[in-house]
Amino acid sequence: MAARTTLAGLVAGLLVQCLLPKVVFAETVGIFSDNTTGQIQFAAGDIKTALESKGFTVKMFALSSLSSGYANKKVVIALFSNTAVTTVLTGQGGTLPAGLGEQAYALRTTRRKQASYWVLGGDNNGAMYGGLQIAENITSYNGFTGTHNSQESPFLLNRGMKLNLPLDRRIPTYVGGWSSTSAKKSIPSVWDMTFWKTLIDEQARRRYNMLSVWVHHPFPALVKLADYPNVSLPRIEGFDGYVKEMTHDQRVAFWREVMTHAHSRGLTFYFFNWNVYVDYASSQYPGITRDQSSTTTKDYMYKSMQALIATYPELDGFGISAGDGMSGDATDRTNWTWDSYGKAARDYLAANPSRKFTIIHRALSINLDTLKTAYASLMSLPNATLSYSVKYAQAHMYSASAPKWSGGIDDVSAAGMKTWLTVRNDDYFFLNWGDPKFVRDFMAGIPHKDAVTGMYIGSDGYNPARTYFYKDSAMNGQLEVQRRGYMEMLWGRLGYNPQTSDNVFKNYIAMRYPTVASPGNLFRAWALASRQLPRVTELIMGSWSLDFHWWPEACWSDPGRGTGFRTIGDFAGTTVAKGSSLCNIATSASGNCGTAKSSYTLANEIQADADSALDLINTVSSRGNADLEVAIKNVRQLGYLSNYYAYKIRGATLKKASQNEKALAAVSQAYCFWTAYARSMDSMYFGDAVRNVKIPDWN
Repeated sequence: MAARTTLAGLVAGLLVQCLLPKVVFAETVGIFSDNTTGQIQFAAGDIKTALESKGFTVKMFALSSLSSGYANKKVVIALFSNTAVTTVLTGQGGTLPAGLGEQAYALRTTRRKQASYWVLGGDNNGAMYGGLQIAENITSYNGFTGTHNSQESPFLLNRGMKLNLPLDRRIPTYVGGWSSTSAKKSIPSVWDMTFWKTLIDEQARRRYNMLSVWVHHPFPALVKLADYPNVSLPRIEGFDGYVKEMTHDQRVAFWREVMTHAHSRGLTFYFFNWNVYVDYASSQYPGITRDQSSTTTKDYMYKSMQALIATYPELDGFGISAGDGMSGDATDRTNWTWDSYGKAARDYLAANPSRKFTIIHRALSINLDTLKTAYASLMSLPNATLSYSVKYAQAHMYSASAPKWSGGIDDVSAAGMKTWLTVRNDDYFFLNWGDPKFVRDFMAGIPHKDAVTGMYIGSDGYNPARTYFYKDSAMNGQLEVQRRGYMEMLWGRLGYNPQTSDNVFKNYIAMRYPTVASPGNLFRAWALASRQLPRVTELIMGSWSLDFHWWPEACWSDPGRGTGFRTIGDFAGTTVAKGSSLCNIATSASGNCGTAKSSYTLANEIQADADSALDLINTVSSRGNADLEVAIKNVRQLGYLSNYYAYKIRGATLKKASQNEKALAAVSQAYCFWTAYARSMDSMYFGDAVRNVKIPDWN
């Protein structure tokens, strides 16, 4: 009887199980990677996150445990030189690349036994970039449904950020005076490890591999000198009551951790300064002055430089300038930087041959021959590198895509040296720009690429820490590299590979804005709306090449060195950017442009593209996503502002041609678009102080 009851119970149990929903077991994917390498582990972590978001169970394995017998799907991240891995790859039907150099990678997909994704890197950075691409592919192509066989290598070996950031209220960044709101508000972020690690991680995903922090005079926050002990800051002070109690040793530990984290994501780390600034030091020792003949100042700078290299073994280099605030000719200035910094680096590196270090000397106010002569003994050291740095495209990178503001690149190439390109974005502080075509054209236009080490991009007039100027307080507090993520991504990814497909950026838009119904429409509208403002700046940049000449977001200039608001009369008197094929307004008005594109034609093209962008963005709905709503408004603002300039350029040309009634009609239309733009901007943003000029509200 007991046996029959047990059998009945079993049958009943089976019937219950048949009626229950079918249990779906998550498929397992193994990730094989080198768990001792920071770059590779970072990429492996992103792959794990991507797989888990698609419902896979992930198991992490040491690369050394990889064998042909592993039964599940897998992702393998390895160096191309690892023959044990490449043997398994070819045994499962994969093909090897012909070769991989610095930062390069190859992706392979095999399906023998189980689907597998393979990443082979030319070095650790290449393996990281390939792994990050696999993570994107898994997210974009729904797990293991795609086949990815490709190879990439860097177009520019170095793709960097230029961050003007003060370290303390007593040691400001350019230009000082604390008129910039962003400078005041950035100090707490500078001493926040979460800020740095988040920024570094984000920029590594975007293929940046260099980070530079620019300060007038950073030494009081970074080093402690036996001969000048009082120069070391007793604590960190900011504004609005901000104080951070940090000893010198704690500050050293902080920056070493930042630099170590940067290296673990494939980024080098530099500090830059301007000369001759002696902020805070001069208040502690009267002998330390801005007088270039002061032996005390040179001694202090020399010892600070040596202490910096010794204190921070993770610091990759230091950038110096012989321009702002200095006197004398190019020879005097260059000899001063040698006596104060170059000689100190030479002496330290000669005594410590295992320590590698780079000096980047900006081209401002020096000549190359003088530099080579003064720094010859540093250049002769095998563990020292001297690089030049020219200001490329002046203060407006968003202008002619092939600017002729070469700053001596021809001379650098002829001398057999290398230069960095200082690429200044003093164009967009509020608006999030996004046109991949312009970036591709910019990369194609770089002259003497064999002489270009790389580029670093950033503003002098804005200190990009955390956002604070939204009227919706919920939008404030995010990192600026996150708020401006699309713009930052375009320059990093296309600096690495200008042939990167637009699909990569459409996929980014889809991932960042998950409620967007048509990422393609948002992508196209964003590109069309962004494409126009660089064309406006190109038309006038021959006259307004510096930042204080022209802020396109506000049609504004420094009232002390410009005119404040830029009128059609101001526009009519300008010349086009170096390297531009446009015809200026005055010549266009006279009808003598020849084969050059007239300002009439330019205005028509800008208007047509801006109208198309506005039509497209009207098809995109935020569906309640606040971040997407900001992006939609951003595209509209770019479209309104582009239309404003189209009519303004047309009006300026007509006025110059003495067609006053038509000019008045054009300017009236411009006013309508300015009103739409100003209302939208005022609804979202507070006006702000940029550098030493207050940009008021847009009305």
